[in-house]
Amino acid sequence: MIYGLTCQKDCEPFMDDLKQRKPMQKMSYMQVLQARNGSIEGHSPNLGRWTPRAIRTLFSVVVLMTSFSALAAGKDEDVAERTDAAENSSQIAQVITRPYKAEYNLSRRGRNHGTAGRELSRLENGSWRYETFSRASLLLLSDRRFNDTVFQLAETRVEPLSFEYERRGTGSNRHYKVTFDREQQKLLPANGDPVTVEWQDDLLDPNAVLHQLQIDVALGQETFFTYPLVDDDGSLSIYEFEIDKREVIVLGDQRIETIRVSRVREHDRRQTYFWFAPEWNYTLVRMQQIEGGREAAMLSLTSLEFFE
Repeated sequence: MIYGLTCQKDCEPFMDDLKQRKPMQKMSYMQVLQARNGSIEGHSPNLGRWTPRAIRTLFSVVVLMTSFSALAAGKDEDVAERTDAAENSSQIAQVITRPYKAEYNLSRRGRNHGTAGRELSRLENGSWRYETFSRASLLLLSDRRFNDTVFQLAETRVEPLSFEYERRGTGSNRHYKVTFDREQQKLLPANGDPVTVEWQDDLLDPNAVLHQLQIDVALGQETFFTYPLVDDDGSLSIYEFEIDKREVIVLGDQRIETIRVSRVREHDRRQTYFWFAPEWNYTLVRMQQIEGGREAAMLSLTSLEFFE
C-alpha cells in the first residue's frame, strides 16, 4: 500500500465534496460541515414547514414596509454574512492544519536522485512545527537541506515564530536562523546573521509560505496569491503564485484529481509547478521545476500519513 491515509472523523464527511469543488466555489466546503449539524437551508429539524428560507421570506415582506427598516436589515445581514464567511474560512484553515507526515521521491528526467519529506506537528504550547528536508546526490555531488518553522495559526493566516535553514553538501555549507518577535514587532537573527527586512504582520518565510499556500488553495476564494517573506539570507522576497488548472495525475497506481499552481516570476528561465490534492486535505503531492525548457527536479509523493 503506497499511501497510508488515515482521516480524522471531522474531515471524512466532506472530503468527497472537496474533490468536486472548483477553486472559485467558496462555500461548498463548509456547507458539508453545516449539513452534519442539520443547519443547511430548508433542512432544519425543529421548524417543520417553517424553514429558515421561509422565515427570511416572511421577514423580508415585513421590513420592506418601511425603507428605514429595510436599510437597517440590509446592514445587519451584510455584517452577519461577513462574520459567517470569516468563521467558515477559519474552520477550513484549522482542518487543513492537521498533523501529517509526507515522503517524496526526488528525481530528474525520470532518474531517482534522492528523497524529500515534510512533517507538520502540534507542539505542547499550541503552536505548530513545520519541517521539510531534501537529500539529493548526482555522481560525486551531494546536497542536503533542512527547513524548520514554528508558527501559530491566526484564523486563516500562518504567523511564523521562528525559522531555521541549513544546507550541507558539496560546496559551501549554510545556516540561517531568525526569530519573529511579534510582541515587539521585530525580526531577531541568530549568531549575527543579517536581516534587512522591515517588520510586516503578514511576513512569512520560504518554508511557511507553502503551508499558507495550501490553506489559500483550499479556501478557494482567490486564484492569485502574493506573499512577502524573509528569505534564507535575511532579505525581503515577494513570492507570487497562480492557480493554473485542475488536473488528474497518476501517483503509483492511483489517479488523483489535483489543483495545479504555478510560481509567477518576472522571467521565464525557470518554471515551478505545485500539485495539491483536495481529497488528501490539499496536501502537496507533486512539485516540478523546469529550467531552460528541461526538467531540473521533480518531487513525487510516495507515502502520506495523517495523525490524530
